[in-house]
Amino acid sequence: MQGTPTVATGERRAIRRALADWRALGRLDAAGVTAPWARTEPVATDWRRWLDTALMALGTALLCAGVIVFFAFNWQDLHKFSKFGLLAGALTLLAAFAWLRPAGDTAGRAALGGAQVVAGVLLAVIGQTYQTGADAWQLFALWALLAVPWALAACAAPHWWLVIVVGNVALLRYFSIRFGVEGVFALLFDTRHIRTATLALLGAVVLQLALWQLLCARAPALGFRGQTGSRMLAAMACVHAGSLGLASLLDSHFDGAAFALAVVVLAALVWWFRQRVFDIVVLSLACLTGIVLAVAGIAKVLFEGKDDFGAFLLLGLVTIGLAAGAAAWLMRAWRGQLEQA
Repeated sequence: MQGTPTVATGERRAIRRALADWRALGRLDAAGVTAPWARTEPVATDWRRWLDTALMALGTALLCAGVIVFFAFNWQDLHKFSKFGLLAGALTLLAAFAWLRPAGDTAGRAALGGAQVVAGVLLAVIGQTYQTGADAWQLFALWALLAVPWALAACAAPHWWLVIVVGNVALLRYFSIRFGVEGVFALLFDTRHIRTATLALLGAVVLQLALWQLLCARAPALGFRGQTGSRMLAAMACVHAGSLGLASLLDSHFDGAAFALAVVVLAALVWWFRQRVFDIVVLSLACLTGIVLAVAGIAKVLFEGKDDFGAFLLLGLVTIGLAAGAAAWLMRAWRGQLEQA
């Protein structure tokens, strides 16, 4: 069906959801839904635009992967100055191409994204060429800092997502070295330092989330917009809060303060993304984390010092009840948001 491309993709998706929910609530009949629904159908132009963007992103990712594989395969055959020259030349070409493109151009932004990745490759090559004993967290931290100017030049949210990911990898590596844990992800499962490390990581992620929300409100023109960035940070906050709460529960000595802090963080996420910036995805993640903590706490009480088969049945019923209650609350919150809109 051909429609009129009068709305953006995000608006089109929101309109379709609103129409579907209004139809379910009985506020619109079939005739009242058909006409506005047809206007939200994508047309050939929309599909071509989406295909151009998807292929551009895929091509940029493949080119960056090719650069990395090229240096890994030819590492022994290339002189160190050849390595630096090739990477500096690639970085210059990408920057020049982006500079020559119009502002907001998709190809120019893809070039800036490639420059962000190539800058990290250049740092890695320098670190491998001149072995100074520096740890990998410094590489990721410098990469995150160097990615910031490219993100400012692009003024697009995906470039800030790379900054978020690389910066948090640097934090993970830093705390793993600080606590003497081998491996980045082993830090999240090491029983000796899990509470201290998770508390530090949780605080860092909460600060990042608060800063992201502030920048979304004050500087959307710089690329701080959309829901993906806040969802990434909120998901990490839920993971760290859940890890902190589980570590407090499953330890031989229950840490009430750490568990209460995890609950407070989850409650703050629920309040903010329900009352201030509605996001059903973050609310679902927070509810899932809360259910995990509640079930773990009940299981600890039921199974402490005894092995009762009936407790498994009770725990299953509690899990089902909590999941059903969370789903009902999420549905009410979603419909209430649509009515307010």
